[in-house]
Amino acid sequence: MIKHFPETTLSADVLAQLCEFYSYLDTSRLPQLSRIYHPQVVFIDPVSHYEGVDALEHYFAQLLKKVNYCRFEIQPPLVQGDEASLFWQMEFSHPALKKGQEMFLNGASHLRMNENRIIYQRDYYDLGAMLYEHVPVLGSAVRAVKARLK
Repeated sequence: MIKHFPETTLSADVLAQLCEFYSYLDTSRLPQLSRIYHPQVVFIDPVSHYEGVDALEHYFAQLLKKVNYCRFEIQPPLVQGDEASLFWQMEFSHPALKKGQEMFLNGASHLRMNENRIIYQRDYYDLGAMLYEHVPVLGSAVRAVKARLK
């Protein structure tokens, strides 16, 4: 269910803070989340759905324990009123995927603002390209299905 929030203008300052936060994800940066995200934020990606800034902080803390590193290169946002779209490339390394080699993933985020913070973020990316294609046996099957669809 999509919630609609009072009309506001998406703050360039909050977007700058968001881009800086994601430029290099690190557990030391997690306290910044409450300045960027609304206490009642809804965060959705292909893997999960979190409600509240505390749940989001816990998600990032768990995620960052598992990766060697994670950083984003974010293109200039497209902003209209209280909403924005971001297009990004994530660079990351996970010890269980591709023997810890550097990996890249393209994606997009839809954002909504309330009370000068982000209250809604939905991330879109190819979960197969991020994860499934790099798991032995499963990766071969996913690549075979993709090849067959071509």
